[in-house]
Amino acid sequence: MATMNDQSRPSAAGSGRAGRGGGGGDARPVTLAEALGVLFEQDLHPATGTSRHTIDSYKTTFRLLVRFLEHRRPELLPPSTPVERFDASLIEAFLRYLRQERGCSPATINVRRAAFGSLGRALQRRYPHLTAYSHSLLAIRSRKAPEVLVGYFELRELEAIFKAIDSSTVDGFRDLCMLRCLYNTGARASELCGLRLSDLRLCEPAHVVLHGKGGKSRTVPLWSVTTDLLRAYLKAARRTPKAGHEDFVFIGRRGNALTRQGLYKIARLHLQAAARKLPQLLRPELHPVCSFRHTTATHLWMAGVSLPEIQDILGHVRPETTMRYRALSLERKRHALDRLLALRSNKPHWAVAQTALEWTNSQQAIDWLERL
Repeated sequence: MATMNDQSRPSAAGSGRAGRGGGGGDARPVTLAEALGVLFEQDLHPATGTSRHTIDSYKTTFRLLVRFLEHRRPELLPPSTPVERFDASLIEAFLRYLRQERGCSPATINVRRAAFGSLGRALQRRYPHLTAYSHSLLAIRSRKAPEVLVGYFELRELEAIFKAIDSSTVDGFRDLCMLRCLYNTGARASELCGLRLSDLRLCEPAHVVLHGKGGKSRTVPLWSVTTDLLRAYLKAARRTPKAGHEDFVFIGRRGNALTRQGLYKIARLHLQAAARKLPQLLRPELHPVCSFRHTTATHLWMAGVSLPEIQDILGHVRPETTMRYRALSLERKRHALDRLLALRSNKPHWAVAQTALEWTNSQQAIDWLERL
């Protein structure tokens, strides 16, 4: 039998206040601080499999937003400000600020935009009354970014870079080992810097496990020259790591695991050194680190390796990403055009071209075309 207190107590269903994942009864204001807590502590927590780089990138986005608000909309800075006041028009103004005043590229703008899209999805799942606001964040248009041509190294350029490294020093030997690994495996900068001793297998069959985007891992075989370099590096050239960095393969001068920024500076230094003998290494489409990955893919394609195999080695999710590596080298393009010019002719290509200049009537021209 229910007591008077039981009868007078409102039920959870009729209280008008549902939980975070409730069916829409909770219409209380949600602050920006609470929204960011949901995003970073629940949706983007490393335990969910989100990449550490993604988390850091999104944190940078919201730090930049705070700097923007300090100068443009300081009244929105208090943590109690409802998240709905950060509407799509304000976010668009923030993205324009990044482009026009900070000089960010369209690709970077799209990365910043993605952070707000993730925030919108997180709010939509937990606060049904914010569905319209969430949709407005998701509707922010992306910027059209021009496709950036990342160049690759010809074989003689690659050898020039390796020869420019003074491998008689501890750091020089480490650098040679790193760049050789980049070329052998086609690893991304983050994958190489995050490489751990437990990811290496230097006995037969030698291979390395790379941990890529989205928590996906792949196994890449190692050439004997790469394996020998790694063995020698680990035995005699690896610096003593600091506490917490013992399992990382590549260690910097201060005992920390090498960072992507550190790898970029090292690769750029050796690229510039090699360019003293090969000035073409300074062409703008070459990237000190990314071009090694592009070189691996392009050389594999030129060697006759199929695109699905290249996709597996590089860890691409979409085949379309791998398709861009089908470009031929300039040397192969030149040979291809020479073969076209001399097709079905026993004469050298310059002689075939000369016959084109010796036409005396239209029939001779037609006969020449028939022989092609």
